[in-house]
Amino acid sequence: MKHESEQSEKGRREFLTTGARLLGVGGMAAFVAAQAQKSRLLADDPNCIRLYTCSDCVELPHGCQLPKAQDFRASNPSAVEPKG
Repeated sequence: MKHESEQSEKGRREFLTTGARLLGVGGMAAFVAAQAQKSRLLADDPNCIRLYTCSDCVELPHGCQLPKAQDFRASNPSAVEPKG
């Protein structure tokens, strides 16, 4: 009986290890796919320096004309003012 419970524990451990490994690999694959899609979307845009938010971009105060930047300027006028 003890042998069967040890075998059961080993099977459960292998199942959890395999599940965690699959989740990790799946997460990495999803991240790579998202980055590839983002790269394709921004490939023809010479002005975009590929930041996640316009507030981090150095081009925003200098007149970036991307729709995302225009929307950001309209919703956050105080964020666009030059500092200094």
